[in-house]
Amino acid sequence: MGTIRLHNHQDFLIAALRQQLHQASDLGALLQTARSAGASLIRVVADNASITLCDDGKSIEDMQALLDLPDPIGEHEVRERSNAPLTGVLSALYFATHLSVHCGQQGFSTPTDAIIRGEPIAVHAAAPRIGNEFRLDGVESPRPDMDLPQWVRVHLRHLCQAFPVRVIFNGVELPRPLAHPSLAWRETPIGRVLLDLDAPPHEWQCFRNGLPIGPAPSTPRYQAVLLHDGSTTRPPDPWHPCGEGNDHGCIQATIDPAYRAALIEAKERLSDSEFVVLYWEACLASSHADLLNDVPFAPRAWFRDWDAHPPGYQRFGQSEHLSGLAHLDSLDTEGVWRIHPEGDEEHAAEVYVCARGGLLLEERRLDAGHWLFQRIRSISSEQVRVYQDAVLHEDIQATLYEDDIELVLVRALNVRLNGEPDPYAVNAVRKDGKLVLTEQAGPVTRLVSDYVFDGRHDEAAEATDAQTILAFIASGSTQGPARIVNAVLPPSLRYQPNPGLAGATVHLRFGPDGRLQAIDA
Repeated sequence: MGTIRLHNHQDFLIAALRQQLHQASDLGALLQTARSAGASLIRVVADNASITLCDDGKSIEDMQALLDLPDPIGEHEVRERSNAPLTGVLSALYFATHLSVHCGQQGFSTPTDAIIRGEPIAVHAAAPRIGNEFRLDGVESPRPDMDLPQWVRVHLRHLCQAFPVRVIFNGVELPRPLAHPSLAWRETPIGRVLLDLDAPPHEWQCFRNGLPIGPAPSTPRYQAVLLHDGSTTRPPDPWHPCGEGNDHGCIQATIDPAYRAALIEAKERLSDSEFVVLYWEACLASSHADLLNDVPFAPRAWFRDWDAHPPGYQRFGQSEHLSGLAHLDSLDTEGVWRIHPEGDEEHAAEVYVCARGGLLLEERRLDAGHWLFQRIRSISSEQVRVYQDAVLHEDIQATLYEDDIELVLVRALNVRLNGEPDPYAVNAVRKDGKLVLTEQAGPVTRLVSDYVFDGRHDEAAEATDAQTILAFIASGSTQGPARIVNAVLPPSLRYQPNPGLAGATVHLRFGPDGRLQAIDA
């Protein structure tokens, strides 16, 4: 029945294909070949050394076309023709050792090296069959942690997400979740977009001819873009994957207005409270925060959770948030505050807002026109006045993580804002280089430092400071010497078992200056 051969120069083939194609691209190219042949069903079988693909489409009559590659007359022409339906076979040349093809009543079987060398390949008569069959032998899994059938299964599941033709692999039909006819795709100038408002708008996967192209999204949920089959947008072919040049901007510019339109539709469909609960994060994360401007509810997650995050330094990774919604009328009662960042390292303003039960706005992504900004009071620590009762104890040279802090123990402590009549009782506040405490303060290390050094939380330093603060409070306490001793006991004596002390009673005797004089058992 004659012979066929690769007419193009070997060097051009290597330059054009070798760096572009691999096992993954071969599977996609063969699927596309079957789809172009009008197949309604594709069967793929893989064992540890071979992959066979059969389809029920129109049998390929021109076997030479399977080995044709465009002459290097121009990069644009190569790219335009690289999507031709019969180039799938060529993608197998560098990772399969043997190729067998059976189309209708003809076929060929040859080592792939012979094709690359440009040798004539004999086409022989074959038993009639419907459709086309391609068998690749000598294929290895590209992943050492998977055998070939496992890898083929995983990759086909990825390839078939939006593929319009049914695919059966080793007897099991593969899911095609993005090919379901009930999905609400939106038409755009470059193709159809399937939006997920629970996914970031900048995370998307492109598909052309039903196959994914370009980089995979970094999140499990994403926007899907199904490009028109005839699109000239540059992600259309494996020679220029999505994400290079202006492709990313073109696709993102298509997704953004569609995403906004979907948010507006949801806003019209839902009540104000439902819309805020479901989509406030989507609005803020997608630069569509203005859609929240006229909704009279604010998620309490926008405000500081004083129980989980008391005033003071907040360590990276602490993510507890308040739950529920606040209506704008209730916010007028509670008061909404924002702290001016300059000079607030002492957190006195946080202590004041917390003491009066105010809501501290921490969400920074709101649109400038949001109604909250009409209700916010901005303050700084300089506006907070500290009022203390009698001083019980003082240490102007406290040994803490930050050495320039003076410890002061007082009987009672209040804070007040300039211009406000009411003071509020607190147990600890840091201002003007002093950490002022009451006996109920506890180890308020959060007002000393975040204890992060070289990107690591120094737990030992924080524990040492906590012990120092507790000992200081105990030393000036009015509740007797037992509390002082209890505070200064080292953790090793308190928590580590010591058989020599089992059941023992020990008496400590102190001199007039408070120094330990004797220990009696």
